[in-house]
Amino acid sequence: MENLNAYFESLLFSPTDTLFTIILGVIWIITAIYFFFYYSTVKRSSKANTSTSFPPASIIICARDAAMHLEKHLQDWLNQDYPEFEVVVVDDCSADETAYLIVTEAKNNPRLKYVLMDPAVIKNGGKKLALTLGIKKAQYEHLVLTDADCIPRGDQWLKHMMSGFTPGKSIVLGVAPLTAKGIIGGLVHYENVFTALNYLGMAQRQQPYMGVGRSLAYTKSIYNSVGGFSSHHHIPAGDDDLFVQSVATKINTSVVIEPEAYIDSNGPKNFQSYWRQRMRHLWVGKLYKSSVSLKLSLMPILNLLFWTGLIIFYGFSSSLLYPTALLLLKIVPEWILFFQKSKLLSMPLAAPFYPLLNFFHSFWYVFVGIRAFFKKKIIW
Repeated sequence: MENLNAYFESLLFSPTDTLFTIILGVIWIITAIYFFFYYSTVKRSSKANTSTSFPPASIIICARDAAMHLEKHLQDWLNQDYPEFEVVVVDDCSADETAYLIVTEAKNNPRLKYVLMDPAVIKNGGKKLALTLGIKKAQYEHLVLTDADCIPRGDQWLKHMMSGFTPGKSIVLGVAPLTAKGIIGGLVHYENVFTALNYLGMAQRQQPYMGVGRSLAYTKSIYNSVGGFSSHHHIPAGDDDLFVQSVATKINTSVVIEPEAYIDSNGPKNFQSYWRQRMRHLWVGKLYKSSVSLKLSLMPILNLLFWTGLIIFYGFSSSLLYPTALLLLKIVPEWILFFQKSKLLSMPLAAPFYPLLNFFHSFWYVFVGIRAFFKKKIIW
């Protein structure tokens, strides 16, 4: 009996338990509100109506040293089941046989148009010039952008992407899953799932701020309305996020979340490639609108505060039961939602390890973010 009484007495909240429970509880509540307010809206889109009369479309593909990719997958773009479209391939100063391949193919397929950029004449650090030339070459109002190392999931891809151009919509945000393996692959999937949840979820809440250049569509009119990429032409990246921020409004942007509309591409194969991509993304993030930066920084800050506070709580709590209960309150609902959304977005590698990755990334993000903040320039 005495042992039982002693056990219950040990469960009584100490002032330290109360303080940490209140602080971590508030952080958890704010995190949960953000998490479910934005991320729960990311759902599969309605099926494209195949009876709809779709407008003509121009698929624009930027290709640099992409002969191998084009040889394998150019026909996937040219064979889309769509009434009227063209494929414009921009050879972005390639040193391989990209130019020869597209010129040869264009002789046999009138849908294929091309732009050749001579590396001996043009010194270009990003793909904005290639995109600009491709858009000028395109003859149609509706533009669908992707890269040469990407693969559409089938011949209905273009039809699904174009279904996002409903009345009043001039920007369509698509989904571009990355294929990845191993430890780096898990981290890549984790970060890219959250990137997708952020830009898709915010767009669904009428707060669009970016898309991914591998799966993005907009009209020539809205492109010309801001002078294309002129406001940030000197920055080697940002053709998707900075551009979308310059033209997107609460009402002119739609999202297409449909597996048949996904664009697949390979993620970074090693840590060096991963690091370069991450630096580029976070470096460009310094140029985001302050309102966007504030929203995007909220979750990393809350996660860092929660995990730091929880570690301290474990050290000073009168019972391990209390910090463990808070941990489960945070992790279990998030894990369930993350598992569902990572499956929907075809990047499931991180889902089984969500708690570990959430803990690791909370501290890793700070390190990478600081490095990107003080980096003066980026390499494309």
